[in-house]
Amino acid sequence: MKISIGLFFLLLPLAAFAGPPRSIVLSIQENGHAQVSETHDIGPAGADGLVRISPLPATLLPASVNAIPVERGESIDIIAQRFAYDLSSDDALFRAYRGNALVCRKGESTLAGRLASLPDFSRPAPSLTLEAEGQPVRVIPDILSLDSIEFPARPDLARQPTLVWQLAAGQAAPPAVQLNYAISGLSWSASHEAVLADDARSIALSTRIRLQNQAGRDFANARIRLALSDKGQFAPLVPAPGDPRAAKSPVLRYSADGKTWVPERTAASAAIVATYDLPKALSLPAGADLFASLSSSPSIPVETRYVYDGVRFDRYQRNRRSDWNLGTEASSIVATRLTFKNDLPTPLPPGEFRLLRGQADRALDWIGTDWLPALKPGESATLDLGPATGLSGRRIRTAYSDVIPFKVSEESFEISLENQTGADQTVTVVEHLYRGENHEIIAASAEHVAGADPHAIQFSIPVKAGTTQSFTYTVRYTW
Repeated sequence: MKISIGLFFLLLPLAAFAGPPRSIVLSIQENGHAQVSETHDIGPAGADGLVRISPLPATLLPASVNAIPVERGESIDIIAQRFAYDLSSDDALFRAYRGNALVCRKGESTLAGRLASLPDFSRPAPSLTLEAEGQPVRVIPDILSLDSIEFPARPDLARQPTLVWQLAAGQAAPPAVQLNYAISGLSWSASHEAVLADDARSIALSTRIRLQNQAGRDFANARIRLALSDKGQFAPLVPAPGDPRAAKSPVLRYSADGKTWVPERTAASAAIVATYDLPKALSLPAGADLFASLSSSPSIPVETRYVYDGVRFDRYQRNRRSDWNLGTEASSIVATRLTFKNDLPTPLPPGEFRLLRGQADRALDWIGTDWLPALKPGESATLDLGPATGLSGRRIRTAYSDVIPFKVSEESFEISLENQTGADQTVTVVEHLYRGENHEIIAASAEHVAGADPHAIQFSIPVKAGTTQSFTYTVRYTW
């Protein structure tokens, strides 16, 4: 809770500080952690013999700080180091002034005294206790009722995040150091926007990086490397509602002990598996939420397919051999699937992939969205972009018979495809042979080939604009 009264400091010269860094390199992980490397010019020690480096991020991890002199032959012997920021919170400010004289004002009344104890800011009305020589202890029941509190000047007060070094006796600070440290509050995510050409054979692909800075300090003209952890390759356990992976069940794999199945994200480690360098240095102001370009390509070859995989199963646990109701439910959705190879010289990070169609000088039509996995140069990805506009399918089981009960059965289906797109289309129909391991297609009105699954077949069906095309097939199962 930040106090809402005015705070006034008497002004005195500040202690000696190093200047802003002359160069910055950021290695940012998608999980909000980052490694910072920056070059600082070091000034002389202050009157108290301490060297101060500021400003630094408020989220700095003090145990991670490592300093190396820039000039060869120089050395630095740090006896003690602390990270100070007295204005980070109400508690920190009053802790820094414990035992100091404060002046409190409310209207025309003034009350002065030494701060005897720290206010408890976890309470709705924190009290303030002051004591003065020869006077009784005064308690202000509610510090928030005051108009202002005046704090005495303190040249050593850390008004911004500061690294304080005590050097070995007689040692002068080197003129410059390479300062390395870890922080939290910096994060990134990727998004890919692709515009499909009129012939549906290529896309113009742009990849942008969203950078968020909640570290409490500006980073000016920084070179930025994005680091992807093993966990960052997989969907969160509870994706945001707008995340393309929200409707998909998490993939499972063995846990570290090899005994149980767990979601991939919980089984993954924090190890870095890929890095991506932004092509140009940029500035990240404190609180920034900005987008930067990572890569772009005006034309990447793609294969666009329309796929009808219509079979659905109801909630009942049915017997595959004998229950004629198995697999009689169906979906009408024809899905858009896009396959392309990353022919860029740089890898593509995982992120939301949006596909649009149209010309740059006209309005673009949205086709669909999916999640692009991390893609190295030369690797390919297949994306399911959702229902295809103007295409639909129908799957009807037309016959079922037990030729020999529990030994041989035959099942027939009719598949109908409707095209209302205004252009001729070809739809790939995937049919799953799910009743048994041994199966044979004994009749079909269209040519078929084996599918990617050994218990599936595929039909490639041309459908003219404004028409409906149907075909049938019969499968025999033996046990």
